[in-house]
Amino acid sequence: MKKLLFIGMCTVLLGSACTKEWLQDYTADPARPLEVSVKVLLPSAQVSYTMAQGDALPRLTSIFLQQMTGADRQSLAHNRYAQIGEADFDVIWADNGYAGGMKDLQLIIDATQGTSPRYCGVARIMMAQYLGMFTDIWGDIPYGNALKGADDYNPTYASQQQIYTTIEEMLTTAIAELAQPVGAMAPGSEDLIYGGNVAKWTKLAWSLKARYLNHLSKKGSLYRPADILTAVSNGMSSSADNAKLTFLAAPNNNPWYQFNTQRAGYILQYGTMYDRMTTKNDPRISAFRSADSTEMPYYGSETSPVNWMTYAELLFIKAEVESRQSAGTLAATLDAAVEAHMSDVGVSSAAAATYVGALPASPALSDVMYEKHLALFTHVEAWTDWRRTGFPTLSVYPGAQLTEIPRRMPYPQGERLYNDNFINLEGNNSFLTRHWWDQP
Repeated sequence: MKKLLFIGMCTVLLGSACTKEWLQDYTADPARPLEVSVKVLLPSAQVSYTMAQGDALPRLTSIFLQQMTGADRQSLAHNRYAQIGEADFDVIWADNGYAGGMKDLQLIIDATQGTSPRYCGVARIMMAQYLGMFTDIWGDIPYGNALKGADDYNPTYASQQQIYTTIEEMLTTAIAELAQPVGAMAPGSEDLIYGGNVAKWTKLAWSLKARYLNHLSKKGSLYRPADILTAVSNGMSSSADNAKLTFLAAPNNNPWYQFNTQRAGYILQYGTMYDRMTTKNDPRISAFRSADSTEMPYYGSETSPVNWMTYAELLFIKAEVESRQSAGTLAATLDAAVEAHMSDVGVSSAAAATYVGALPASPALSDVMYEKHLALFTHVEAWTDWRRTGFPTLSVYPGAQLTEIPRRMPYPQGERLYNDNFINLEGNNSFLTRHWWDQP
């Protein structure tokens, strides 16, 4: 695992999904080159993606899922599903997304396609991951003509179903590219995730295939269990394959640490999830929260990683498929998934064995999703799982401004103001409108 180095991270602001004509008057700054090496663009994109996934979004989704509790200021309002505005998502969508990491990745793909297949493959994997996260948050999103900068200020929206097809095709292409000879160049030490290890990137691509195919569990014939299990078998084979970005000390520290330091007391580590963990004598509590319930030892220390995807998550995907098929291997798969996560967060093997020994001998889907809910603590993927399956069972917070737990986020303000093709969902109903994959 490579440590995070901010090398004057060059988020290349060449275009986004929500810019307008004022950019036509932009004058190039000779100190900021318009052409940047792909070896600089890659770590920039990796940092941008990590901040998009690991900063503001999980603060909201973790409150929605009652993995933690908003206790002060806007976080207290978030407990009631209130004061969640369009402007809260502009940085994620534009700075970290379309004008940031996604633009960097498109530049890499354009520069390396046909000449450096391994570099191109890594960029495609990351682009697929971006598309997956954004569509799972917002639904229909711009893609095809969304990264052309000044050549197209009004990108059109692709349906979520189209985006999911694109994700699968992109990962398939990436896997094939990673199997080709090196070409002109390949990722190396500048790769903050795997240090240029192509075998690990290939496993991540297969693992992401399993994740996004599994999201279609409500879509009838589009849900393909056999293909999911094939992807799992080609995916991560141990926690050594975990895809994560590890932070250094100040000023480049973990986003949860930054938030809890700058806004102490806004979000506290107690609530429904912890009540259930306490009842089960779960040994992970001390890794999740400090004794005073204000800090997050594993997930929110100064140098904690942000996990993109883990081997434990992949095993939970396998367990979910097996639970739907009543497979005889389900109990062993669930045990292995829980053990992998406990090892990741530092639980002793003895404590893990005691906990795993108390798991049901014949687990149900609800058991699988409860354990996965814990293993995806602070990850936006946990919100997708709850929306797909309804597990774990949660009740609306007392005094909530909505009748249900939110199922989507509002589109960013900049997108509404500057993209003439913006899709408008009116009022609070936008929070409760179900995505394509969330409908039977």
